[in-house]
Amino acid sequence: MGKYDLSKEAEETDKELSNIIVKLGALSEARITDLLPKRTDQDELARLIKAVNMATSENQKKAVLSESLGSISAVVKDVVLKLV
Repeated sequence: MGKYDLSKEAEETDKELSNIIVKLGALSEARITDLLPKRTDQDELARLIKAVNMATSENQKKAVLSESLGSISAVVKDVVLKLV
């Protein structure tokens, strides 16, 4: 192990990502429309959900979500992070 032990932080991040993944999977189209009135934002969130759902393992889902959080619009990112 290196000079710093970040295992607690990594555990917390994993838990947050897992919570988001579970909540994304439970979003209905009606709820997405409620959260994001603009069609472009709805489509972007739908693409994110599809990408996460296509990943086969929990670690892949977390990786896809983590990578996507850096490139999605601020509006969609804000909604996703509020799901935690």
